Amino acid sequence: MSEVTNFKCPGCGAELNFSGKTGEMTCEYCGASFDMEMVKAAEEAEKENGSGSSLSWEHVTQGMLTDESGKIRGYVCPSCNAEMVATELTAATECPYCGNQAIVEQAFEGVYKPDLVVPFAVDKETAKSKLKEFIKGKKLLPANFANGNRIDNITGLYVPFWLFSCHADGFVNFDAYKEKKWSDAKADYVKKDYYNLKRSGEMDFVRIPVDAATQIDDATMESLEPYDTTKAVAYDAAYFAGYLADKYDVTSKDSEPRANTRVQNTFRDKMREAVKDYDGVTQKAESINLSNGKSEYAMLPVWMMSGSFEGKTYQFAVNGQSGKMVGALPVDKGKYWLQVALGTLVSFAILAGLVIAFGSHDITSKGIAASLIVGVIIGFIRGAILKGSMNTVTKKDKAVHYIVESSLKMKTPIDRFLYSKTERKEKNNNA
Repeated sequence: MSEVTNFKCPGCGAELNFSGKTGEMTCEYCGASFDMEMVKAAEEAEKENGSGSSLSWEHVTQGMLTDESGKIRGYVCPSCNAEMVATELTAATECPYCGNQAIVEQAFEGVYKPDLVVPFAVDKETAKSKLKEFIKGKKLLPANFANGNRIDNITGLYVPFWLFSCHADGFVNFDAYKEKKWSDAKADYVKKDYYNLKRSGEMDFVRIPVDAATQIDDATMESLEPYDTTKAVAYDAAYFAGYLADKYDVTSKDSEPRANTRVQNTFRDKMREAVKDYDGVTQKAESINLSNGKSEYAMLPVWMMSGSFEGKTYQFAVNGQSGKMVGALPVDKGKYWLQVALGTLVSFAILAGLVIAFGSHDITSKGIAASLIVGVIIGFIRGAILKGSMNTVTKKDKAVHYIVESSLKMKTPIDRFLYSKTERKEKNNNA
């Protein structure tokens, strides 16, 4: 009985007391009453809401790659401290991360051997054409970024990634309600039936990529997805001929939170998609457990170019397998305000002309003022659209592309009715 006595009201959180008169649990604070079945259902839901998730991964120690001297050839950028390895066929003249042209050749004490490599399928000329196509027509782009000589400095780079695979199962609990409205001569009524919902399921994820280099923007790399890792091959030095390869400086352990976030968000979404026919739904709690979690070290192909503008470095890239192009390009403030002004003037001229042509004498002055206000609004909308076209980088917080086909299995849904609450609003019959 003590467990029931200490139960808190699902409606307001106050303590419930048992009423011997009604045989129900009552809340002295909000006046709600609950029968024992409702109390037990809410108790069960509360226990589940207190459970947590278990997210763990298996990590494998990587082997080392060296040459006959025990070292490996590469380059160091004194500007951003990027360390890149290369073969004797690779001649690097510019840092692909920051654009510094004073990178220094150096020998490293080996690098970690990747478990797999996705080879370049897009050549340099194709990558350059993708970049030129992206830059073309960008009215806000600073002149130095439109320079063809800079585009010639695009660099083929193998970027280090951790690829996470796992089986996920668990449940997500939701608070939900169904609403019914009606009226009579005296008042309007809104009745809400409150429920606790449980959606359970399982699914497999395969090779969710997480960027393992700090020098490159994570959102840029995620925007290049997806890669087709079914075409990955075992490491062979021949694939690196003519390209740079970054050294990873983020461990698989440190990459776990990013992988966990993408798995959890995707799992939640799939459970939420299974909730239907409710007027309001709020997530309450979850328990997501990972098993067979493992990480693989991979090198993925990227064509990169970078440059600086007003002290800030900008990167944009082409997926070396699919040819997908992404970038966050700088905005020339002078060109931005010029385009806003042009949009304003053209819009104002058109609107004012219509007012003068079709408006009466009495409304002409007000119409001209209104035309100017609308013109300014249109000018800023134009500026926002042009600015938005400069950035195609989108952070990926989910892993939908990496769910194994047909692995999603939903379990029997549970919908627990908790209580009902009716609100009454008096009508103003004197109006």
